[in-house]
Amino acid sequence: MALSRETYNYRDGRVGIAIDSSPEYGSPAIWPSVGEYPIYDPYLYYAMSNDTVRNDAFRAALLPACPGRRVLDIGTGENVHWALEAARQGAQSVVALEAMPRSHAVATKRLAQAPEREKVDLRYGVSFDHDLDPRADVCVAELIGSFASSEGMLAAMADAHARLLNPGAVVVPAACDTLVAPVSLRDLFPAGLAFSSDALPYLRQIFDFNGGPFDLRLTVVNPDPGCVLSSGGVVEQLRFDRAEPLDATTEVELRIERAGRVDGLLCWIRLDAGPGADTTIDSLLDKTNWTPAYLPLFDESLDVCEGDVVTVSFERRTSPDGVHPDYLVDATLTRSLGVVSGSFVSCYRGRSSGTAAVYRELFSS
Repeated sequence: MALSRETYNYRDGRVGIAIDSSPEYGSPAIWPSVGEYPIYDPYLYYAMSNDTVRNDAFRAALLPACPGRRVLDIGTGENVHWALEAARQGAQSVVALEAMPRSHAVATKRLAQAPEREKVDLRYGVSFDHDLDPRADVCVAELIGSFASSEGMLAAMADAHARLLNPGAVVVPAACDTLVAPVSLRDLFPAGLAFSSDALPYLRQIFDFNGGPFDLRLTVVNPDPGCVLSSGGVVEQLRFDRAEPLDATTEVELRIERAGRVDGLLCWIRLDAGPGADTTIDSLLDKTNWTPAYLPLFDESLDVCEGDVVTVSFERRTSPDGVHPDYLVDATLTRSLGVVSGSFVSCYRGRSSGTAAVYRELFSS
């Protein structure tokens, strides 16, 4: 794996970005978490539209609920995908919302050519800015990220249940958990830590959106499921048929099951689309466009043995925009060699840079 460093000229300085200039297909790769940000392009929409694991589950849960009902599609995207499928399935009417200007413009053109266009009311903006009269009976919202809550699903559903949905409305997906387990990122990338070269345009767009570089969330594409050293501990257990607290703290104890090294936590989702879907979606085990995230805890990879324990406090705290969460993680590793503590704050937007060693390796000024 050949690593290089590209200098990104930003208006307030120069940021060096370590990139993997020759990534191998199917091998692990480091990407930023992109779903939280308004940077969707045809490539990302293609990945979503061709995710059969995701789409089969959503289709099985959504379509039986549509005939004769009013449907709300939050974040319909440029393909107006679920709005059109709901209309084809016999929905009485569909309101589709899209907040990204380019995506809304493309969706408008596609809807104009669709036979179902008379049933679909495509609107521009976020759900918080719209009213429905009458309210919807069914809601589909693809606001699940690398963490169950990271794309603002909790805030959107709290508002939707209060203003936009009838009591007992069907929501797809129905539930989603976030799981964590100890891992060594450096062992996944023994040749050195670097972003996939394909990720560089998205890094630039996220930095532009943020107003400058910061320690954005990291995801790992194609991790070996065997890389984690314990069973997954659930730190978010969310249902979307009701309003859930936007802020919460969970503690889990993770017991090391085999010897290895640990420098952080791998985080992934387990999603239940709803009744009708045969199985849950596990973003660590299944080939889906949801990718596990990584949260650093220790600046060095620490040796661990079977029976050692990592105790994790995972706090979800709403960011200043009132929608997207920040995550605060404190961990204690208890082992025969002694007790070590580590922590990390993962922000939706921020100004901090180089707060953990992995970021100092990935970025340099």
